[in-house]
Amino acid sequence: MTIRVVLAEDNLLVREGVRALLESYGDIELVGFAEDAPHLLAAAAQAKPDVVVTDIKMPPHFRLEGIDAAHQIRSEHPETGVVVVSAHDDVEYAIALLGKGHRGLGYLLKDRIAEGDELVRAIREVASGGSIVDPVIADRLSSRGEAQDEERRILSLMAEGKGYGEIAEVLGTTQEAVDHRVTACFRRLAGEPGEAQLVDEFKRLHMAVIEREASTRALSSFVPDQVARRLTASPSEPITPQEVVVSVLFSDIRSFSTLAEMLSAREVAEIVTRYLSEMATVVSEHGGTLDKFAGDSVMAIFGAPEAVPDHAAQALRCALAMQARQQELNAEPWSGNVDALEIGIGVNTGQVIAGTVGGGGRLDYTVVGDAVNVAERVQSQAAGGEVLASAAAVAAAPEIDFELVGPRQVKGRREWVELYRILRPTATPSDRDRRPTNGGKG
Repeated sequence: MTIRVVLAEDNLLVREGVRALLESYGDIELVGFAEDAPHLLAAAAQAKPDVVVTDIKMPPHFRLEGIDAAHQIRSEHPETGVVVVSAHDDVEYAIALLGKGHRGLGYLLKDRIAEGDELVRAIREVASGGSIVDPVIADRLSSRGEAQDEERRILSLMAEGKGYGEIAEVLGTTQEAVDHRVTACFRRLAGEPGEAQLVDEFKRLHMAVIEREASTRALSSFVPDQVARRLTASPSEPITPQEVVVSVLFSDIRSFSTLAEMLSAREVAEIVTRYLSEMATVVSEHGGTLDKFAGDSVMAIFGAPEAVPDHAAQALRCALAMQARQQELNAEPWSGNVDALEIGIGVNTGQVIAGTVGGGGRLDYTVVGDAVNVAERVQSQAAGGEVLASAAAVAAAPEIDFELVGPRQVKGRREWVELYRILRPTATPSDRDRRPTNGGKG
């Protein structure tokens, strides 16, 4: 029997990793994806999946959208089970999910995803109409003084990782009876004096208090702190587009298509996730703004949204650091059967329009303009392990060593682009006295 699944996760890397994991199982078919709560509800209504897998906090407010969506889906689509995957190991979250009497629900901690078949086991459990609680949560609930003996025994068995079928066998009863007992247990916990009214509200207030700081920390991984706090304080107000001179960096894994053909979807996802995560860290360390991931490609901006005088040098140093980090990754035993990965990087400096774009409660900071297109074209000319830069980028970074590559015809441009190979600081540039001085047209 094939289980049709809709996957909801706002983090691209996590979503792609989970997708690759699920696609490696023959009985799982992914029929829809969502990056926020409204799209999740729409996907559930349209695809009519057997199971929805969702994060607990998602756009637009990053509070309890996953739990709210689970209740709505179970009410409107009783045939669809829901597995909520959460980073929160507080028992109140599980009670908020399971305490309203709905069956076919699962609460799983994110750390559990990496442990073999745990996520798929949860999907199969809720697809059959049962419920499942993460063993950590079940263990804590079974230790609570107010738990009744029968409930404590069931929760203890769940803490051991047993499913409804195994629990029913131990207790000498049916899976349906176990389901009834689990449902009654959570309804009672949610209905203790005062708790029925306080659990949801308490968690919402708690999330409201920490939401701004948490959002700021998340944004600060990709944009400067000043802009992160500005976006967090007024998330629906865009940063007015303005013309600025920036440096744009593109990187890409060479021969990625060939690599993808050789490996399973899960292996590809693991490699790309590790690579993108490491490159994002390097960009952040060098003061860059991570604009986007596109498959195995990275785009980063230097000099916006926060202006810095040496953005070209920052971008070029970052490019060299990315190559150095990739060499370190190649020396580590993380890539399994994969040969050493090579990335090509291109950098260009020029004028762009920078600001926030988007709608429906979602805003993204980005830059657009010919300088961006040139940067991508420069990257396409770089060989594995190489950093190439335009004349404009080299002219704006006099302290960076380089050597002339020469003019190249790049796709989509009539004019030839003068390219320079960026050298490590220990190298001696042969063309230092012939540094280009053009005004930044690439």
